Amino acid sequence: MPSLSYSFSQLEAFTAVAEHGSLMKAAMKLEKDRTTLRDLIDLLEDSFGYPLFVRQGRSLQLTAEGEQLHRQAHLLLRQARAFDQFARQVPSTEVQELGVAYDPFTPRRFLKALITRMATRGIRLSLRCTSRAEGEKALTSGVVDLGFFQANNHSVGSDMEWRALGSIDMDFYAAEPLFEEAKRPCSLLDLSLTPQVVMHSTSDVPMARRLQISGNIIVANELEMLRSLMEAGCGWGFLPTHFEAVRWKNVMAIPTVVGNEGISQTMVTIWRPGSEKRMLIDDSLTWLSALWREVSTHKEWDV
Repeated sequence: MPSLSYSFSQLEAFTAVAEHGSLMKAAMKLEKDRTTLRDLIDLLEDSFGYPLFVRQGRSLQLTAEGEQLHRQAHLLLRQARAFDQFARQVPSTEVQELGVAYDPFTPRRFLKALITRMATRGIRLSLRCTSRAEGEKALTSGVVDLGFFQANNHSVGSDMEWRALGSIDMDFYAAEPLFEEAKRPCSLLDLSLTPQVVMHSTSDVPMARRLQISGNIIVANELEMLRSLMEAGCGWGFLPTHFEAVRWKNVMAIPTVVGNEGISQTMVTIWRPGSEKRMLIDDSLTWLSALWREVSTHKEWDV
């Protein structure tokens, strides 16, 4: 690759004289000697092989060739200054990152608040929605650093640490015609004989068993698809109340024999002990539960 035939000092002198029309004014702007600027421009003209300025009275005017080069030189200097500023900040700027895995029932309002809180602390988040089983694999491999999942009532052993985050209320929902002929409240037999739409993969066995009542399930991990299935009457769902499924077309909360009050699922934060980001994780753990409580006081969680 051939070397450049000019220096940035020469371009700086060229653009300054072009903008001020005078060696004296350009020298004052750059805090350099007039002779130095004149020498820089002479060298630049020599390297290009044509003049860049002509003298008109006491001022210097760009030649036709100089006019064509001026804009490009100005843009190049702006990029060079931006590079210089960035290069000077590199030693003192260390981008902190955290990977987060969360299950489909994690309230989106909480996740949005988490993104905002982390951003104010200079921490960049990567987020992925996944099952508890896949989330633990990602934590073990170091792909993610924190996980937000429903508690599944089994020991995490020494592989993971956990802490309670909060809880989400649950209820039974279905399109109005689905249980039209069933007695109210609906029995567990009614529920078990009717297709159930679930948001957790059957490969996530502990979670699937806790949420599954029907012997015939339809899996839809994406919320909009879940909503479409429910609105079409394809099945009923045992869902978080913060989804606000009663706002969906033709969907309502259905009374059941097990009751509809006080049904909740505990959410936990899990992480891998010994992570190289342990200090950042520990700091986050000091305020995550408070953020959950703050967000959950809103009437609407947002899905």
